[in-house]
Amino acid sequence: MQRVLKGKSTREDFLIGFLRHTPAVVSYGPAGLNASIKGVGFILKEEYLEETTNKLLECLEKGIDSKEALKILLELVYDENKVDFSKLTSIELAKRHTWTNVRKNPTATLLFYIPPNITYEVRCTVTIHENDVYWKYVNAVHDLYHGGKKQRDWSKTPVYIFHIKEIYDNNPRVMGAKIYP
Repeated sequence: MQRVLKGKSTREDFLIGFLRHTPAVVSYGPAGLNASIKGVGFILKEEYLEETTNKLLECLEKGIDSKEALKILLELVYDENKVDFSKLTSIELAKRHTWTNVRKNPTATLLFYIPPNITYEVRCTVTIHENDVYWKYVNAVHDLYHGGKKQRDWSKTPVYIFHIKEIYDNNPRVMGAKIYP
């Protein structure tokens, strides 16, 4: 995001870099075996969540341009000291296969791949959130990132919190080496 703000990101850099944000979410349940590409992001530690969410909601209410939105996200959301690295988040936009599966079987794997050989498998337990601080935070971050103002009816977009249990490095050099815990 810093490179985008400074005008130093090429289209190719941006598109390849975006793969860090869009893993395949693999689930299994009543809808069968499923893999769905979803945007994921970080969540803040509990002690920062409510205050930051309120600030993000204020920004959305007044509406800000996309450049200002990126600056605010860098300042409030992407602070290494505030991020809870034991969790990832996503919004459910479709309510189809993944939604059906994780409601019955709250286990999923996130598969990240950046060509030619960066690949990680993140095994998780999934919780679903609607009408709580997680739901507000994740929807607010999403809408700020995508333009700086509220763009959708949030009542239709529940949020997943992926609680990380294990991480494997699937790079061809190490072939599935467990790196967490």
